[in-house]
Amino acid sequence: MNLTDFFTHTQNTIYFNHASSGPLPLPTRDKMKSLIDELDCGDKPWDFWLDELRAFRSEASQLLRVNPREIACVANTSSGLLIALYSILWKDGDNLVMMGDCFPANIVPWERNLPGVEKRKIFVKGDGPLEERILSAIDDHTRAVAIDWVDFLTGYRIDLARIGKACKDRGVFLVVDGIQGCGMLELNLSEVHVDFFTSASSKWLLGPVGSGLLYVNSRTIPRLEPAFAGWMSLDWKQFNRFDPLPSLKADAGRFESGSYAGILMVGFTQNLRILNSIGITEIERRVMALREMLYNGLQEMGASIVSPPMGEHTSGILTFRFTGRDNEALYDLLDANKVKASLREDSIRLSPHFYNTEEESGKVLGLIKGFLSS
Repeated sequence: MNLTDFFTHTQNTIYFNHASSGPLPLPTRDKMKSLIDELDCGDKPWDFWLDELRAFRSEASQLLRVNPREIACVANTSSGLLIALYSILWKDGDNLVMMGDCFPANIVPWERNLPGVEKRKIFVKGDGPLEERILSAIDDHTRAVAIDWVDFLTGYRIDLARIGKACKDRGVFLVVDGIQGCGMLELNLSEVHVDFFTSASSKWLLGPVGSGLLYVNSRTIPRLEPAFAGWMSLDWKQFNRFDPLPSLKADAGRFESGSYAGILMVGFTQNLRILNSIGITEIERRVMALREMLYNGLQEMGASIVSPPMGEHTSGILTFRFTGRDNEALYDLLDANKVKASLREDSIRLSPHFYNTEEESGKVLGLIKGFLSS
């Protein structure tokens, strides 16, 4: 199957908006529809869902290159971040180093649920290298660092290896919102120290909304008190006797509190199979080639590019604006020509994926050039 054949919209739409939401691939839609049809006589047997859960953990662990026992199924990125927040044992006098201008998913949980903990905010738009500013904010009272792997606006990719090493050396928890990189950028979490890494399926992982993954470092688990523990956090051997209750699961499954959103999990697992079959290395190569083509073309047209130049901090996000021009009008022009992008802070954000083509990128650049000459 040609990669563009995974998606029906490619026949009439150029979809460069994966940093906002990912379109469901056809095989995933078919699998979810088929499963719904099989539920005409009640739920599937519990063993069926356990097999699907094992498949989910296997595919997610392959993508992130970790042990399946370090993967938990969660509803979304916010759920993963809240699990991390409430599983860490906070003490009086602790502080938290966090991002001050990242997407609200990684701001609101810390702001609203840790009223007694000092927040040391680092801004992507600040002066000097971002990693140095994060590390300089850590002191002997820092309990955790919460960061976005990739910034939603600029697409800046943080050096996780550097931040992770510093956190490990100082005994500080590192919590990562990975949603803007997971499924597009290569990452080997077995070689990079991160305590928690979470991502919803809804963007680069291609949906459906309502499912996500949480990685919890196996070496970190003994330092945690599992948040929101429920009946599914326990190590059940069978379900016909409930007294005495079993102990907590030894792995990341202890952070799963209740029944799974089964159909969504099955769809998410199918997406992971597709991504793994292509290979994350190849996916990153494809996206970066398109990104470079777009970047060079925009530079030639005099765009003010908000995103980093090609290099180690580059991701699949490319955000730009034209000084002195109506960027909202340009966005509307693209949309009218069936080019799906995002308008953010008077800038246009493009985010192509592995199935997009150079031909599509050329058409987008041509529309922008036509707008500037009008």
